[in-house]
Amino acid sequence: MCPSSERLGNTMASLVCSGDEGLVVELGAGTGVITESLLRSGIAPGRLVIIEKSSSFASYLSERFPQISVFHADAGDWPSILGRAAVKAVVSGLPLRSLPHQSVHKITDTWARSLTSDGRVIQFTYSLFGASAWQSAGLKRIDRETVWGNLPPARVEVFSRP
Repeated sequence: MCPSSERLGNTMASLVCSGDEGLVVELGAGTGVITESLLRSGIAPGRLVIIEKSSSFASYLSERFPQISVFHADAGDWPSILGRAAVKAVVSGLPLRSLPHQSVHKITDTWARSLTSDGRVIQFTYSLFGASAWQSAGLKRIDRETVWGNLPPARVEVFSRP
C-alpha cells in the first residue's frame, strides 16, 4: 500500500462540516497526508485531535504537527482521553475490513456514542464494493465518493446519526 494521496486527503477534508465548534478526531493518521488536508481546509489546529496506534507514527506526527494534540492510543479508547468533548467529525483511515470484528464493533460504537447530533464520520476503504462493516453501529450513510486518483482507488463514505 502507498500512503494516502493528496487527492484522497482533500476529498475527505471537503466532507468535514466547516464551523468553529466541536472537535475533529482523526483516527489512524499515518504520515499525516489527510491531517495536512484538514488543516489546509481551514480546520483550526486546536480543534483537531489525532489518535494513532503506532508509536512511531504518533512520534512523527507530534513532530510534524506540534500545534495538534496527538495521542498514542487505540482507536476504541479515545473517549477515555477526550472525555465527553463534543466531537463534530471523525475522520478515519483505519483498515476496518482487516481488523477483528470485536475491535471494529468497539470502534464504531465509540463513533455512535461520541458524535454530536449533527456530527459525521468520514471513513475510507480500498474496497470499492460491498456493504460497509461499520453500518452496524446504527449510523446512516449520507454520502459516498470514489477517489480514482488514489493508488489504489479508495471509496470514501460519510455517516451520521439517524
